[in-house]
Amino acid sequence: MDARAVPTWLHAQIEYLRNNAPLPLKVENLRAGTRGGHVMDRFTVLIPCCLSNVKWEVVFNGLDAKVAPDIIFGVDDESFQPLANSSEFSPGSFLRDWTVTEPNSLLKLILVTRGSYLDYQRHRVEAVNDPRVKFEINTMSGLQGLEMCITTTSDRSEEVNFAVPLVLEVEAPHLPGSHLPSSTLWNDISLQVKFPLQRGQTSAGPPQLKLVAPPAMREVFDVDDVRLPVWPGNITYHISRDSVPLDDHRSGCRCLVEYIPSLQQTLQQQVREARASIALRRSFMEALFPFFGRPLEADATYCRRISLLASSGAFTFLVHLALPIQFPKVQPTLTFQSSQHFDTRGRPLVSRTYMDYPWSPRWDAPQMAQRIMDFVADECIAFKKQCNDLLHHQR
Repeated sequence: MDARAVPTWLHAQIEYLRNNAPLPLKVENLRAGTRGGHVMDRFTVLIPCCLSNVKWEVVFNGLDAKVAPDIIFGVDDESFQPLANSSEFSPGSFLRDWTVTEPNSLLKLILVTRGSYLDYQRHRVEAVNDPRVKFEINTMSGLQGLEMCITTTSDRSEEVNFAVPLVLEVEAPHLPGSHLPSSTLWNDISLQVKFPLQRGQTSAGPPQLKLVAPPAMREVFDVDDVRLPVWPGNITYHISRDSVPLDDHRSGCRCLVEYIPSLQQTLQQQVREARASIALRRSFMEALFPFFGRPLEADATYCRRISLLASSGAFTFLVHLALPIQFPKVQPTLTFQSSQHFDTRGRPLVSRTYMDYPWSPRWDAPQMAQRIMDFVADECIAFKKQCNDLLHHQR
């Protein structure tokens, strides 16, 4: 962001929002209100909602700091009227008491408006005349952090979305000399559940399920590789006083409330396996040291990457290893990088990615390291020739 084109008071509001928001709010498309204008006073804010983002346009008067901003919502939210709420903590109250001298004013306005928007979306979902949706709402009503909304797809059909928060105890990777706790609770992992609507009714098939995890967890295991428990079919939903659905084949879970514990158990097992894989990767990386010496770079936390220096006669090169989460079942990938050959842009020449070398997950770590060393010693000759040939063609 070019702060010189933004009023100082507005720059302070935006920076406070970026640095202090408790949610991953994102400001983009900062621009002037008129073509060729020099005062940048409007922008787009991406608001998290049900594990997706909605876009709101925030419009300030860059020439008058005392004027509260306008917020323009999406075309699918024309019925969202937050100013109709006159309570003390409504968006309208924040706009009436707007003061630009407090740098957190914009963040407060966005957060309170988002709260009103989530309430609005919940009322929309509750208004869906479908027993399946009503049953899920009734059984999950007390779940803390639950979000729900109705979204419009690209073909203009609608679907009911639930963002179900999961709480999972994740073992922290062991770090030598670390005094950090051995485990931590992850409470920002969620299950996204989508029920497509056809003429206001859900279909008889299973909902669309997607696991969403924070980026840090992807270093432990890839959520895309998690095999979600099967959602059983043949369920007849009937809302009654005890909120119990009728199940035509009495096996398996029958709703989200019963599905979630099974999912959490599956995830916990995945985390245990990931924990064991970290220890195996660390042992393998240490087994490389007697053959290659100390690494130039290494991922000491999750042991996913390591770079080593190797040589063959006068030819010196780097060996980059990427260790998959499924190690040792899936072997590492190797890439060579010359320290003596460069392309016309000054970039070092690199090899293809190697996975065609001898490997068995049943070998111990020293044998794995020995086989990789043997492969590197043989393959580096061909890599050196490849580098020399490329340089010859560049001349």
